[in-house]
Amino acid sequence: MVTLASGTILTGLGVGLNAVRGEVFRVKPQATLPGPAKHAGDAAGEKETLRGAIHHVAGYLDELSVKAGETSAEIFEALKMLLEDEDLFETAIAEIESGWNAATAFIVAVDSLDAIFAGDAAFEERLVDLKDLARRVAAHISGIHMGLDLPTTGSYVIVGDDFSPADTAQFTDAVVGVVTIKGGPTSHTAIICRSRSIPALVCCPQAVDLVDGMQVLVDPVGDRVVVGGDASMATKAISFVAKSLDPIIPVRANIGSLEDSIQAATTAANGVGLFRTELLYLSETTMPPATKQAKSYAEILKAAPEGPIVVRTIDAGSDKPVPFLDMPHEENPALGIRGFRLIQDHRQFLIDQLESLEVARKETGREVWVMAPMIATASEAIEFAELARGSGDYKVGIMVETPAIAMALADLAGKLDFISVGTNDLSQYLFAADRMNAGLGALLNPWQPALVRMLQVIASESEKAGISSGVCGESASDPAFAVVLAGLGFNSVSASRSQVGAVRSALSAVTLEQAQEVAKVALAATTADQCKSAVLDALATLA
Repeated sequence: MVTLASGTILTGLGVGLNAVRGEVFRVKPQATLPGPAKHAGDAAGEKETLRGAIHHVAGYLDELSVKAGETSAEIFEALKMLLEDEDLFETAIAEIESGWNAATAFIVAVDSLDAIFAGDAAFEERLVDLKDLARRVAAHISGIHMGLDLPTTGSYVIVGDDFSPADTAQFTDAVVGVVTIKGGPTSHTAIICRSRSIPALVCCPQAVDLVDGMQVLVDPVGDRVVVGGDASMATKAISFVAKSLDPIIPVRANIGSLEDSIQAATTAANGVGLFRTELLYLSETTMPPATKQAKSYAEILKAAPEGPIVVRTIDAGSDKPVPFLDMPHEENPALGIRGFRLIQDHRQFLIDQLESLEVARKETGREVWVMAPMIATASEAIEFAELARGSGDYKVGIMVETPAIAMALADLAGKLDFISVGTNDLSQYLFAADRMNAGLGALLNPWQPALVRMLQVIASESEKAGISSGVCGESASDPAFAVVLAGLGFNSVSASRSQVGAVRSALSAVTLEQAQEVAKVALAATTADQCKSAVLDALATLA
């Protein structure tokens, strides 16, 4: 381990807009579980013990989901579905019948998935989360505490490889900052820290040399940690002062549940730019009837903020399996049957979803737009548009997440009303960098010049085709990047609920002409660091 001198700068990817100083607290390794052991002959009792422990951990995930809100809840819902998978339970039962006790059997069952998912980065990350849950199941059976034992008073920057969703739920008020050695801008740590406004630095390999007791400055705007740093060294976030009552383009909110919808209505969001419908289905083991879907949609539409509500049809697949769709295992699910491609085998479900949504639209009187995810060709876009218009009175659009469809927008003039860019997936496919692979976090940085230039093409081609364009990816939650997006020509942005106010302030502090000048600065950069730095400098001169 290297001894870090005061003033040493560690670099990574920043999460948040505010810097914080605190004492390093290295998260201790989790408690050691008892080694593999056989049971005393009561296989039936062991099966009941295992079922009870799984039920206990699943209940814990339900609690976390309720507390999480926004997109974080989706993580816990997906993990619960994996934990309660019947095939996994049956595998564990077979291990119990072969003599292993309940705790050992479940860990062995989960470990058996290694060979199945080897080489699949998306599922490997899910498997890491599932193994964490398996340890929690085993710990409950053994009566072992699995808490992080974090301090409850003081100001600490916690440091670790990465943190599971269940770990982040244990953060106390004393946790003022987070640094992870692994992870990326779309990792669970980043998503949850952003939603809870905890300054963080992810994808920081040098953090392995941070030790307990060090004072550090977490400077997310500067994408760095400064050993021994203080507030005077923090990279200043741009302080946007609104010059008009309304932003230069509408700012909408991202939602995924009724709770999100209720909370989004407390912000100044101009409607909803992304309603992630798959969250409603992640724990469903059978296809929900249309009446149940319509009721859920109506509740969410009623609660949503005033303005249009952009609904994304189910985006299952990859890291979001839905039990009742019976989706096969694929070597690379990120390149497989996901999003709109589900229409191949599940056309009726998509029709049911659109028709249920139309029932809810009529009941609530809300303005509803619908869009399909994972569209790769113009013919797919046209097929969805015809299906949607035949199912309800909607404005119809698509997600632009693949370079292929970005190059085909001219073919969709007169066919679509709008498009919305998902920058997370667009980055993944543009850079051939799996968004779930912690080692490729830097390539998913939205300030990458190639991504900015691709976004310019999308905005320009959409305008030429007479199609309204927006961005609903994580990048739109960054106030400075939102200005760039407006300058590139996008007609709206949609941000995480917690960021709506900050993004509105930024887009109310500049004129469209100024945003266009800032975008030119971004387009001229050759590295991600240079791009971000140049934009912040340009915005500082306007503040």
